[in-house]
Amino acid sequence: MTFLPVPTTLFPVLSSAIRPPFYDGGNTQVQLSHPFTYFGKEYTSLFFNMDGVIMFESVWLDDYIPNLHVDAIAPLWSDIDTYTRGVIKYEQATDGPLLRQASHEINRAFPGSNFNASWVFVGTWLKVEFEPDTGVTFQVVLIADDEGHSFVLMNYGPLPADQQPWMAGYQTKDNTHQYIIQTASTSDLTTSTNVGIPGRWAFSVNGTICSEFTVILWSYFFLFQLSMDGFLSFEPLSFDGFALNVNKDIIAPLWTDIDTHTRGDISYTQATNGTLLKQASDEINRMFPGTRFTASWVFVATWEKMEFEPDTGVGVTFQVALVSDIDITSLSGCSPSLAFLTTSSCTVRCTCARG
Repeated sequence: MTFLPVPTTLFPVLSSAIRPPFYDGGNTQVQLSHPFTYFGKEYTSLFFNMDGVIMFESVWLDDYIPNLHVDAIAPLWSDIDTYTRGVIKYEQATDGPLLRQASHEINRAFPGSNFNASWVFVGTWLKVEFEPDTGVTFQVVLIADDEGHSFVLMNYGPLPADQQPWMAGYQTKDNTHQYIIQTASTSDLTTSTNVGIPGRWAFSVNGTICSEFTVILWSYFFLFQLSMDGFLSFEPLSFDGFALNVNKDIIAPLWTDIDTHTRGDISYTQATNGTLLKQASDEINRMFPGTRFTASWVFVATWEKMEFEPDTGVGVTFQVALVSDIDITSLSGCSPSLAFLTTSSCTVRCTCARG
């Protein structure tokens, strides 16, 4: 069995993968060897589109179309071509190495889930044309078991910053479920993540898998836990809602009983350069005039449209941002670190010293 070379974040492209005969903006219908349930809807076929998106009905595209009311899973929905370079391939499996890798990656992304994949679909855009035309690689992976759990992985190789309209994430036809990966440009997809693996985003799109994320902080070279219940801790902690008198170091934008049974996503990103870091510096200097603060690292965790009692059907959104000016090449000194806690209805700010 031979493989096409891909970045290590991606699933391998096997020699048995199928290359559909695409035309500009076109799609190909794929009959699935196992049903895939997407937020309660069971599908037995999908439409694999060359413009970086999977849908479950045939729609002609030649670019990203905002406000298109369809079920869509989009690793990178934009104007993509293969006139001079690149291949677009897909494969599905119900046994073998791809299925074993699917189980492994879901358990890696959602520790403690004990997930056993029954089916996997891997769609890869390999060195395709993209403005600026450098040849880009990205991938979408659909995974299901026999117990009603469905997952989507989005994997990214190196990407340039693109000036064309684009979208990465997923949506349902009625917009009840929607998640758009919030990065400043397409180039940031390579380094952002919601599961601690730069260049990978993972989503549960049917059934519920609850997990905490282990996050590696670039500036400090240590681990902390990002909990779905609205807090960060510096050691593994497990609660089902707010707990009183916990003698632990905790940063909590909104520590309470939060769920994602019917809606909501938790994601994070961190940066040591680029637009996110610039915004971090600007916000510190705006709130603390005269500090002349220059951030060297920022971490942003977002709880978006989460379930929250009383469940109004809308979901609540809040965020925590950790900002530091510590030089990661020299960690012997002590520099100020700051945390921002923001919600959709109020803002709380606090200054925290590094011990």
